[in-house]
Amino acid sequence: MISSSAVPDAALRLLVDNGFDATSVDALAEAAGISRSTFFRRFGSKEEMVFADQEAIIHHLETVLATSSQPPLRAVVSAALAVFDQHTARPEAAALRHRLLQDVPALRDRELVSTHRYERAFSRFLADEDVSSRSSGRALAIGYAAAVVAVHNDHLRGWLKDNAPTHRIGLEADLEAFAGLFEARMLPAAPAKPPTPAAATVVVTVNGGGADTEAVLAQVRRALESQQGK
Repeated sequence: MISSSAVPDAALRLLVDNGFDATSVDALAEAAGISRSTFFRRFGSKEEMVFADQEAIIHHLETVLATSSQPPLRAVVSAALAVFDQHTARPEAAALRHRLLQDVPALRDRELVSTHRYERAFSRFLADEDVSSRSSGRALAIGYAAAVVAVHNDHLRGWLKDNAPTHRIGLEADLEAFAGLFEARMLPAAPAKPPTPAAATVVVTVNGGGADTEAVLAQVRRALESQQGK
């Protein structure tokens, strides 16, 4: 978490209590314990302040993906869990921000943009990792990225209601299940091992010089049948 840009709970609470449009920048700066000029330098605007933590989380997500040594789909799982941990690290701030999004349509629209940024970060990472050699690989990567974000957001909404730790456990289980399903479609199957050739059978017959062909073949046939019966 980037503490220098973290939004103080007091500033978010002021927006919730007084209303987004009715709250001045001066009041927010005072609640945050900074000057007006520092507020604009750090956040730029009231809307940017609400989403400042989101920007930090997205950058953290990109760092987790870029430095991961896991297989690509599992790296996305770890990154999504890291995003969940960042969102839930400050329960009061998360609850206040959620209330703001419910009350202010413009902020909800901005939240949708953030959701798409998560999806793009995941799908771009999978494309860079070239996870599928199949013609449908790009579509599968986009679908996997969207599924991960949707499942993450569903568990996050559940957590916002009760802060229960079970939501994080459930998220990890669901994401691991999704990774397994998509791996079967996206990753090339291991090459099949060539069949082991059967051991050659050598039959030696001892016949007199006058033995005819039919007699020799009959003797060979009996020898082969004897070998197969072992």
